[in-house]
Amino acid sequence: MNTLAPVGFIGAGLMGQAMASQLIKAGFSLCIHSRTAHKAEPLITLGASYAHSPAELAQQVQGGIVIVCVTDSLALEQVITGPQGLLTRLAKDSLIIDMGTSRYDLTITLAQQAQHQHIHYIDAPVSGGQIGAQQGSLSIMAGGNASQIQRAQAMFDVMGHKTTHVGDVGCGQLAKAANQMIVGATLNIVAEALFLAQQNGADPAKVRDALSGGFADSKILQVHGQRMVEQSYTPGARATTQLKDLQQAQDLAQQNNLKLPLNETCLNQWQGMVKAGLGDLDQAGILAWVERNN
Repeated sequence: MNTLAPVGFIGAGLMGQAMASQLIKAGFSLCIHSRTAHKAEPLITLGASYAHSPAELAQQVQGGIVIVCVTDSLALEQVITGPQGLLTRLAKDSLIIDMGTSRYDLTITLAQQAQHQHIHYIDAPVSGGQIGAQQGSLSIMAGGNASQIQRAQAMFDVMGHKTTHVGDVGCGQLAKAANQMIVGATLNIVAEALFLAQQNGADPAKVRDALSGGFADSKILQVHGQRMVEQSYTPGARATTQLKDLQQAQDLAQQNNLKLPLNETCLNQWQGMVKAGLGDLDQAGILAWVERNN
């Protein structure tokens, strides 16, 4: 493994913190930037250096790789093209990797802007949640040039157990949009199903066990279903994040004059949950929203 060139990592939230920790423990030299500086402190303790802006980070990883894992598309755009963004100082032949869940149209625009400055860009969002990030077992959906994905593969192998090259730039985000649509809808129906069973006298834990291994089984039933049974809603991923992801999928559908009625219905449910003040709960907290509605 080549650890001579420092790797930039921007974002120290629930996912970024765990992903960056995996890289440091695997021997990569990381330079960190976080909009909320104190969130980077555990990573600095592990051996990372700190940059006070994306531009400062860009100077420290000249010709290297910068991973961005931030909250939303607005934050991503600011990190890359803002007054103190990466593109103000990043050297030619550097590589930007967006590992967050971002808008498809913005991904294409940012990739083009980077290309104009002879900087490479790939989108590589992930699935697996905070548990997958902590275990280094994420599924990575990559869009972009094959040689650049190969350039990042050693790091992907540390953070995830599977990397799929989906297609050109933006295709990673298309795959992630599909992922989040399925996750959002499944969370909704698991919550409603367990609630219906409980309200009619069944033990939801026993119902979940009975469904395990059958056609209704899923990662959502296993992980989030257990959280629902325990009413354990400390966020691994917040409801606000799920809402954002479903909204991005719906926006993309509207841009293409496509009708996605089930996604729209699910989106309305998550909007209601967040408006009710439950947005900081884990995604499994959708059950709390179902209960409140009843």
